[in-house]
Amino acid sequence: MQVNRKGVFTLYFLLMPSLILVLIFGIYPTIYNFILSLKDVNLITYIRGTAKFVGLSNYSEIFRNSLFWKAVFNTLIFTVLSIFFQLIIGFLLALLFNHDFPLKGVLQALIMIPWVMPIMVSGTYFRWVFSDNGFLNNLLASWGLIQEPIRWITSEKLAIYSLAIANIWLGIPFNFILLYTGLQEIPEELYESADIDGASSWEKVIYITIPLLKPVIITALILGCIFTMKVFDLVWIVTKGGPGGASHVFSTFSYSLAFDRFRFGESAAVVIIMLVIVTVLVGLMSRIRVEEG
Repeated sequence: MQVNRKGVFTLYFLLMPSLILVLIFGIYPTIYNFILSLKDVNLITYIRGTAKFVGLSNYSEIFRNSLFWKAVFNTLIFTVLSIFFQLIIGFLLALLFNHDFPLKGVLQALIMIPWVMPIMVSGTYFRWVFSDNGFLNNLLASWGLIQEPIRWITSEKLAIYSLAIANIWLGIPFNFILLYTGLQEIPEELYESADIDGASSWEKVIYITIPLLKPVIITALILGCIFTMKVFDLVWIVTKGGPGGASHVFSTFSYSLAFDRFRFGESAAVVIIMLVIVTVLVGLMSRIRVEEG
């Protein structure tokens, strides 16, 4: 009994630094943000400390704000497109690099460049690529494919899709390395047995690779959901949520409410709504992962 108590004490002692960090940088800010979302907090009341408790009024205001619903739609489009194409392209690259060929190591290093590149650099690059007089329009014009510049990031209809393309490029390396690592764990004997039975390459992918990679795929989906729904820097650098708020996602809409309009209570409410949505989605996918396991 004495040994067990000592082991439990040691366990909690080792976990203590991590628990303290989670409390300081995770739990406390979330609780404080929730309290903030229940108060009428603007620049004056925040400085004076006179913010009044207003209950769910901030949430009511948010749900009546058309820009909020635009941000909901944009976040959905941005997240679905990003996760889908990042996963598909990452999977195809993982299948390709699961074979040996010349310059394999060099090409793997090149694929990882978007992941290791500072987001400020990537965002600035895509702002230049998608600008009205940028690289993409000049390229298409030189090929005779367009007569007028396409407003990739200055059009209300196209801006969010252009941002999704940029985010797909940034997220492919992460999905690739995750899936490639998963492929290394699949026994080669299974593929050899399939070859003996006359299975084609695609049949081996469908009946061997994908089923055995399901836990890794679900993990990639969970992490992709978390990473994508909280994206702020890329959107802010490229469009700042414009034009006219047409490319706002949850994070940029919340930031705009707080630091452009000084409506801190409503901004906090948006963050809480985003947190609830992400938590529910991650919980559902985690449950699927457990059932698959």
